[in-house]
Amino acid sequence: MPRKRNASSQPPEALPSPESVQMELSTDPPASVDEPSVDELSVEKPPVEKSSVDKRSGEGGDRFDISSDALQTSPDLFPNGKTTTRMASALPIWEASNILTQRKDLPWGADSKGKLRYARNVENGEGAVHFWVTEQIEDESPATLAGAAALAVIDTFDIRAACMHLIYAAHATQIDRPWEQEFVISDRQIEEYLGLKKRTDKNKQQKLALIQEIAKQPCKITTFVSWPTQSRMKGFTIEEGRLWHLLGTRYHYQQDLFGNKELSGVTFIVRAGLWARYFLNEEGRRNKNALCEYSTLSKSSLRDVMSVWHHREGAARLMVWLLFKTRLERQEPMSVMTLMDVAFGSDRIEQAKQDSQSRKRFANLWDETLHLLQVRDWCIHFDPETYPPELQPLGLGRSRPGRPRGFFEHLLQAQLWITPLEDWHDSSMTLDDTEELAPVEPEPEPEPEPDTGLTGGQIKAMRLGHGWSQRKLAALTGLSQGLISQLETGGRSLTPDNCDALSRIFELNDPMTAHIEDVLPED
Repeated sequence: MPRKRNASSQPPEALPSPESVQMELSTDPPASVDEPSVDELSVEKPPVEKSSVDKRSGEGGDRFDISSDALQTSPDLFPNGKTTTRMASALPIWEASNILTQRKDLPWGADSKGKLRYARNVENGEGAVHFWVTEQIEDESPATLAGAAALAVIDTFDIRAACMHLIYAAHATQIDRPWEQEFVISDRQIEEYLGLKKRTDKNKQQKLALIQEIAKQPCKITTFVSWPTQSRMKGFTIEEGRLWHLLGTRYHYQQDLFGNKELSGVTFIVRAGLWARYFLNEEGRRNKNALCEYSTLSKSSLRDVMSVWHHREGAARLMVWLLFKTRLERQEPMSVMTLMDVAFGSDRIEQAKQDSQSRKRFANLWDETLHLLQVRDWCIHFDPETYPPELQPLGLGRSRPGRPRGFFEHLLQAQLWITPLEDWHDSSMTLDDTEELAPVEPEPEPEPEPDTGLTGGQIKAMRLGHGWSQRKLAALTGLSQGLISQLETGGRSLTPDNCDALSRIFELNDPMTAHIEDVLPED
């Protein structure tokens, strides 16, 4: 069981002794999205035996690592060039991912005690999985929150914390009894998983502050499970408890010859909650008294969410949701209404219904989201009956910028398949599945596209010739403004689909132009 710990305050400048090296960030929200602040530090005593000093050479002269003996970290999730790993995918894990990404867009409500709760029914209401939030990281039985206090915590949830949640879910599959055994993760492993190593816009201290904050957020969720009898497995109830226990955080410091000290690393000790005993238990599965559900997590999916969350939050929310949805019902099409609800929330859908301009802007945002998913190697296949070409995004089906009258209601009812690449998707991802998933109808091979010879310089010249900004051209084509900028500067190669979308827009707005490559000479 996790230890209940006592904390005391200490200024950031002071270096704790090797026997007292536990610091935690304030629960206050960061001062900015890109540079989380450290407003308050607390110190605790994790179990340590002795300290060690390691001399290193770095910027500003020789530096010394001062820390307790290094913990043995758990094996890497992606060793020896692997790009995928197993991940726990039970319903509590999926819904906790939704809490971290969709936040207040989920249907939260007060429970019988007045605490704010999110519930997901199971088997038409025969069972349910309930969730609450807490501010307390250390207590064994944390007090869950009600009303505005709970909403304030939910507001601080960062989509990037969902990536940490997925990393925890993957590490939990590496041990036999994750509800009893701990796993240990270092900041260096997390930087590698999330692609932070290559980020030059953040210094080491900013990266460590971000890692600390998103590592704690999944541990602020508690859950209660009432699971109905299914087939030959009896139902069960899991008392309310943490989804993840953060048992300890060990900090490592660096000191130069002048005695200046700074944080240089951090290691987390984590254990899964009691849910794992019933949803990630191979022995229990064989005895028909538990489940053992897992799926596949790719390194690219973690890095995609980390790279798009700020400018395309809807796409990031969908990516996380689809990791679970495509495992369960990969052969069934999904409605645009459901996907929009996941990506943007029901309030934005209702706002879009109010006037024609709002509908157009919202539809363009949806089209940009699908384009981004395709660029990130998700396969998109439109249902030909409910999602005809005139409703599809420019470059993915639609040939003209305009949409038919009354398109929005038809779009909401349209259906499509979005599936991950076959090279990392495992169709037998849960040990409890006995039937092979039905194959998805393959996306038809596109016809060869004519080579227009369009260059970045030509795109920019034609855009300026029409008096359009990059934002205007992005809206007309359904491409993102960032992609337009990269195409013009040569940062991205022009795909046949994007070339076709741009060519059509320029030709539709300049009837005298038959072929865009004849308008301007090559740069």
